[in-house]
Amino acid sequence: MNMTDEERDYFDRWVRVEIYARWIKSGVVPDASDVAQALNRDVAATEASFQRLAAAKVLTLAPVTGRLWMAYPFSAVPTPYRVRTTGRAYWANCAWDAFGIAAMIGQDATTVAPCADCGEPIDLSIRSGAVASETGFVHFVVPPRKFWDNVAFT
Repeated sequence: MNMTDEERDYFDRWVRVEIYARWIKSGVVPDASDVAQALNRDVAATEASFQRLAAAKVLTLAPVTGRLWMAYPFSAVPTPYRVRTTGRAYWANCAWDAFGIAAMIGQDATTVAPCADCGEPIDLSIRSGAVASETGFVHFVVPPRKFWDNVAFT
């Protein structure tokens, strides 16, 4: 089915909403067929939407399989940033994304991750919308303007 630019943009927004809704509700990474079924669309159109969203840097697809790898702040693969909420657990891409998951779902979240320098545990937990720990600092290994040079490393 041929879509106008406006129809394609509208469809892409709904694909994005459905990705997040399914991921948040189940804690499981949705694939294009899950999203297509939920939106009553064909898989090919939904896969094309995934590609457009990836090109727009809204999400990242795995290099070999093309499956959903990251839909910020969520990671489809295990990372040091395991975010635990009431009844669910998610992987975040980084410390900032761990905070982002708590903000996105509007719940307290517990995340304890190793310090990248010394390996000591760092409490990244969120309570009542604020960082629980009163100590810590932020260090960017890569300047933010370079994040997309290698988003998997960043």
